[in-house]
Amino acid sequence: MPPPDVAAPEQGTVRDRLMNAAGGFSNAELKVVRTLLANYPAAGLTTISRLAKAAEVSDPTVMRLANRLGYDGFGDMQSALLTEVEAHMRSPLTLQPAQPAMAGNAFQAVLQTTLARCDEVAKGTATADYERAVALLADPKLRLLCLGGRFSRFLAGILQRCLHHLRPGTEFLDGSGADISDRLADVDKRHLLIVFDYRRYQSDTVAFARQAHARGAVVLLFTDLWRSPIAEFAALTLTAPTDTESPFDTLVSPLLQVEAVVAGLARALEAEWPDRVAALEAIRTENRITLSPGTPEPGRRTE
Repeated sequence: MPPPDVAAPEQGTVRDRLMNAAGGFSNAELKVVRTLLANYPAAGLTTISRLAKAAEVSDPTVMRLANRLGYDGFGDMQSALLTEVEAHMRSPLTLQPAQPAMAGNAFQAVLQTTLARCDEVAKGTATADYERAVALLADPKLRLLCLGGRFSRFLAGILQRCLHHLRPGTEFLDGSGADISDRLADVDKRHLLIVFDYRRYQSDTVAFARQAHARGAVVLLFTDLWRSPIAEFAALTLTAPTDTESPFDTLVSPLLQVEAVVAGLARALEAEWPDRVAALEAIRTENRITLSPGTPEPGRRTE
């Protein structure tokens, strides 16, 4: 049974419990959660020792996690997984023939594959990890720095613009390599570096994150399933599948994670951010940054 100091999660599939279990997980237990979600359900149908080795934890950690999830040990959790697999195999939905590959329709192929990657993100990221990310982003003592690579810098920019509306003290690191490197001079333990790094990983992005961490900054990493080298020292790593039917990896699945984190942060700061947004809107109206109903567009002649 679960330890008395940890609330038992609501009933549901093993995946449901992994995603929505109450707080109180240790870092080691979260490693097991991520390992199970990353290769569900196969990762849970092996031995305790193999699962522990895959998650880089001890055997007792796996057993404690099973108890925290509301099972009477690892064997009980494994039985629940087997029941799920059997039910899935009996489902008429799973007995339908797979849709034919759309080799001649590149548009539908990339759309369907990318939707599948998004579904994997929804099912493969533990709620506890989103909550930890939100807790870091909401910490008023931390100044937030957003950094990305050649393509992923656009994700970093989107996140920073959203964060700017929700709280003060955010910055998008952009510009030349020299400009970004110079920013290290002011980085210390008061900073949270949110960094995006996807294959092929960029040496300059990794180097900046490593040096920022050495100076005391907390690092929150968004990366792919193969994991950037930054994961070695990041306080929290959120992974997303990015391969799709295109010469370029998709950024849609990591963007989905960004939007989920932003939504969680908005909820966490719901008593504070509306006043900030109202002030920003007032400034924009005063400076005619955005158009309001009835306001003529700049440069358009009116009769």
